[in-house]
Amino acid sequence: MTPRREAIYGRFATQSYDVLVIGGGITGAGIVRDATLRGLSCALIDKGDFASGTSSKSGKLIHGGLRYLKHLHVRLVFEACRERWWLLTRVAPHLVRPVRFVVPFNKRSRTKRWQMALGLVLYDLLAMFRRSEPFRFLSAAELAATEPALQLADCTGGLSYFDCQALDTRLVIDTLKSAAASGADVLNYAELVSVEHRDGLWRATLRDALDGRVRTVAARTVVNASGPWADEVQARLASGERFNLKITSGVHLVIARERLPVRNTLALEVERDGRMIYVVPWGDYVLVGTTDVYYPGPQDAATVGQAAVAYLLETLQRHFPARQLTRADVAHAFVGLRPLIGSDQGQREEDLPRDDCALVDEQGRVSITGGKLTTYRAMSERVVDLLVCRFFRDRALGPCRTLEPISGGAPRCPGTASPRLRELWSRWGSNAATIEHLIATTPELGKRIDPCAPYLWAEAEYALQHEFVERLDDLVDRRFGAFVLAPEARLREAIGARFNLGTCEQQTDAPAEATP
Repeated sequence: MTPRREAIYGRFATQSYDVLVIGGGITGAGIVRDATLRGLSCALIDKGDFASGTSSKSGKLIHGGLRYLKHLHVRLVFEACRERWWLLTRVAPHLVRPVRFVVPFNKRSRTKRWQMALGLVLYDLLAMFRRSEPFRFLSAAELAATEPALQLADCTGGLSYFDCQALDTRLVIDTLKSAAASGADVLNYAELVSVEHRDGLWRATLRDALDGRVRTVAARTVVNASGPWADEVQARLASGERFNLKITSGVHLVIARERLPVRNTLALEVERDGRMIYVVPWGDYVLVGTTDVYYPGPQDAATVGQAAVAYLLETLQRHFPARQLTRADVAHAFVGLRPLIGSDQGQREEDLPRDDCALVDEQGRVSITGGKLTTYRAMSERVVDLLVCRFFRDRALGPCRTLEPISGGAPRCPGTASPRLRELWSRWGSNAATIEHLIATTPELGKRIDPCAPYLWAEAEYALQHEFVERLDDLVDRRFGAFVLAPEARLREAIGARFNLGTCEQQTDAPAEATP
């Protein structure tokens, strides 16, 4: 056991906390950071690694949710546009970057270009015109020059606008690092077994997934931020309330960019149902997704089904017929589960709102689920406001401070920085200075782990020292985000040979050929 885990378990045994957060995805990370910054003593646990669930399976987009306007989810879009701006300019400028979206139209498009343009006018109004550039019309000739690989035989033109993207796992880890730096105890691979309420405290029994031992931790309040697992955790919290969530699965494909040579992020209409999927350039690869279908099975056993792969490839074939893409072109595929709030069984998956919902009782159990990656900070603020108002009114606590930068989000890279520091800054923000110092003291750490991947040995050392890494998967998949790289297997082999790290027993990214 690492000294960090021993120290945290030592504090679990000797003290009680104000808040215990269950769930180490983006929502739990945001809550524990907000509560700690206000002056509450906090602990957070997750049964797996941080961000190993839904928060590592997104489309890597930080966006206002243009498509939600079709369903009149205006409040959600307004909040998402505002939060997108804060993330880009104040909270995580080292991670969130503006990207150009291109939408092609043809004679068979269900949504016409003028309809999309009206939506973009409203989109800009809701964003209060806080954007990189205004949207613009593209003629068929301009679209052909912008994206020459697209099918343009019956093209009627296009539109372009700007949203943002970010590596979701890094957003979670840097948020948790900020919380830990402010005094929070955050612990992965610690599963909640049960709780009891005694003498004004919740006493939670935990099982450590690494050594199998059972331990306890006490807190005045408990926050369930476990996403798709929220109803399951409600049962373990002995709560009679349930969200009765609708769980949907979203599949993304990873395809080499040489096989799908797009220049911008594309929003493509699916002919069979009118939905939109995104084609997102990501280094030498492209992320394609997502599907959105109800998932009735156990949350820990979701796999990438053949039907989902066929659905996405069918749309790619329609828009890029000359590329002749097949399943053999799918380098990776991954599936994530989304918790959606809704009660009408007749509603289509995409029609359900992406709003969040909170439950609270007088004993100090608070639960939150739903929402979007983009709006995590606002969701967290609402939950902590509720905690303070209901259970800590007797305390002189500070205001919400989560518009401050998270770890790594300091001012921009210095103009005098070396090319190596600039590259490191693009992945680690201001924490790149610490990595550069590691290289200065141990020059061999400046070598690449693999010649076909950008990562240096110093980055692995930094993550092991500062980012709660317990297993090889934690480092490669969720600190590096290397699951979209061709040399992923070589990275695992090289890092595994150098460091004494076990591998995760649970499969998190299912193969594309898996059955539903």
